[in-house]
Amino acid sequence: MLTQTVAGRTFDYSYCIGGRMNTPANIAIGAGDTMYVLCRGSERTPNVPANRATGNVKVCVFTAGTTAGDEELVAEFGKGGDGEGEMTWPVAIALDSEENLHITDEWLNKISVFSKDGKFLRSWGASGDGDGEFNGPAGIAMDQQENLYIVDSRNHRIQKLTKDGKFLAKWGKLGSGEGEFDSPWGIALDGQGFVYVVDHANHRVQKFTPDGEFVAKFGSHGTDAGQLNHPSDVSVDPDGDVYVCDWGNNRVQIFAPDGKFLATLVGDAQQLGKWHQDVVNANLDNQRARRRANLSLEWSLQMPRGVTFDPAKDRIIIADTQRGRLQIYDKPKNYMEPQLNL
Repeated sequence: MLTQTVAGRTFDYSYCIGGRMNTPANIAIGAGDTMYVLCRGSERTPNVPANRATGNVKVCVFTAGTTAGDEELVAEFGKGGDGEGEMTWPVAIALDSEENLHITDEWLNKISVFSKDGKFLRSWGASGDGDGEFNGPAGIAMDQQENLYIVDSRNHRIQKLTKDGKFLAKWGKLGSGEGEFDSPWGIALDGQGFVYVVDHANHRVQKFTPDGEFVAKFGSHGTDAGQLNHPSDVSVDPDGDVYVCDWGNNRVQIFAPDGKFLATLVGDAQQLGKWHQDVVNANLDNQRARRRANLSLEWSLQMPRGVTFDPAKDRIIIADTQRGRLQIYDKPKNYMEPQLNL
């Protein structure tokens, strides 16, 4: 549905960006119109020597305004591998106050740090289950004091560290009770510092204080409204609404601050992004085939991995991972239905 209005909120499809990304997995919002998109590439098995230089692993830097077609690819950096400044299976990005990128890598069990122009600065982390060690670091978020909250997925816990990697705190263990996790994945902070964790294999979201005290949970396994199937990411807007990437159900679900289900976004990309359109325009046979095809199948989200809210522009940006694009929805204030004179 292109436009939904529910409980005083409106979610209005805007446009998509595609044709320059391979497996986009996570998005971070920079200054102005800048967004950083983490691409996992072809995701080949890294322990096969021929696959070490993992294809198309990179960060794409875009500027993207409010109108379809004004997006520009301004930079790309990063490459696949297991050396310094290289990434194998990167998962998520957090930006600090200087717009340095802190990127988790679930294969290398470390965090790599790059400047906003792509210069490699440092990396830290090691494999293990001790303090400051990781087994599959996934989601990452930074608080106002520039401390990092990192999802230590296969250790089934959250670790809190300084941005230089000094261990501060941890919580969680394997299980399905309150404050327990099974392969957690995405993480986000709200404006009050509360921590939201996507509990991937428990099919739910848990909310904690900044010190790791359990506050609430919502979601259960299923396909109905408000249910989740292996959720992958979470974001919270300034109003406290929560956006959950429902990976296995090919959608993003929206919840009120109290965890009440509000709406579902399933993808509405009825028009191609400009770079995908360039590919179609260059091939007459492709154009003819598309005129005969049922294109509605490609409008929808396909295994979305990342979602983020851009507070400067009041919009939701979804990493439509399997389709190699971003889908963007506005959350306009004071929305009015268009008035048509016939």
